[in-house]
Amino acid sequence: MLKSSKTGIAVLVTAGLLGAGQVASAKDFNANIFFPDQHPLGKHGYVEWAKSLDTLSNGNLKAKVYTGTVLLPPRSSLKGVQDGIVSVGYHAATYTPAELPISNAIQEMGLNYSDPLVMIAAATDFNMNNAAAKKQWDKAGVVYGGGYSTPPYSLMCNAPIKSLADLKGKRLRTAGAAMSRWVESIGAVPVNVPSSEMYQGIEKGVLDCAVNVASDLKSRSLWDVAKHTTLAPLGLYWSGPMWAYNKSFWNDLSAEERTIFFNAAAKAMANLYVGYSSAVNTALSEAKSHGVTVYQPGTDVLESIKSFANENLSQVYKTGSEKYGVKDAETVLGQFDETVKKWEKLFADVDRKDAAAIEAIIKANIYDRIDVKAYGGQS
Repeated sequence: MLKSSKTGIAVLVTAGLLGAGQVASAKDFNANIFFPDQHPLGKHGYVEWAKSLDTLSNGNLKAKVYTGTVLLPPRSSLKGVQDGIVSVGYHAATYTPAELPISNAIQEMGLNYSDPLVMIAAATDFNMNNAAAKKQWDKAGVVYGGGYSTPPYSLMCNAPIKSLADLKGKRLRTAGAAMSRWVESIGAVPVNVPSSEMYQGIEKGVLDCAVNVASDLKSRSLWDVAKHTTLAPLGLYWSGPMWAYNKSFWNDLSAEERTIFFNAAAKAMANLYVGYSSAVNTALSEAKSHGVTVYQPGTDVLESIKSFANENLSQVYKTGSEKYGVKDAETVLGQFDETVKKWEKLFADVDRKDAAAIEAIIKANIYDRIDVKAYGGQS
């Protein structure tokens, strides 16, 4: 069932009475992300995004945002959108490989790309325009509304980690199959738990290290339990939608309302990139005052990551086909790589601290080119 309500339908009856950007009726709806509200993904992707929607729609699109796991646990976030528990939701595709095979296949290349600004736009562009990807979302029963990318992952641990010898036998919380295989290749143990369980895992000794973005030292208070951070470049994560829309909710939106959602997404994606980068720098600058020691990884760790990434890339087509069942995986993954290269050029000269400039490029090259009336299956 659709979890939204409409009010004020009779307030303005004709489109001719509407101001620029207004919609004909107010919609109150639920939105969910399992990150805390001060985590960059929660803050920029949902809390601030909801305020932008309210402003851009002149108060007609109002999201009640649920952050953390109060409404939906991470593994149930996609189903929550499918079933209409929420109208819009974030989802990490790692939790549903059978339903989102293409998303998981392209995430296999997480250790092979290093620019989160490029990836946030490339993931969005690919998922909204690639025929195979759009078919995946349609089959999954949701409408893909935009993506995200993390900055590079690091190691946040309960003991110093400087070399491969320090990692041997350690239990590492991982994100994605490729990262888990690297962990196994160095003699450590991958542990697949949601990022919301990292603090408790380290505190109780279930985990030795959390592999995630270093901003989590502050946004998730990991610096209380993980006193040692190693800045090993362990790839980016972009798998899944920042905003997945319930199909019934999306189909009930007017073209004007959809455009407002797209404009809010472009703004949020730009703010996320700038804000996430800033959050990492802030957390690392404050780490020492919380008793955290920050290390650079040893040469053997860096060489191990590079060697694994190169070998993994040579197997990625086979993995996409055999593990995830992606048809014509070489073509699909090749198209994703072409999209990445396109965005490397588009962002080549942008000021990385100018969110408005980034927003304009994303809006002009993705959202402004989409037929809002047809997108998502509703013509």
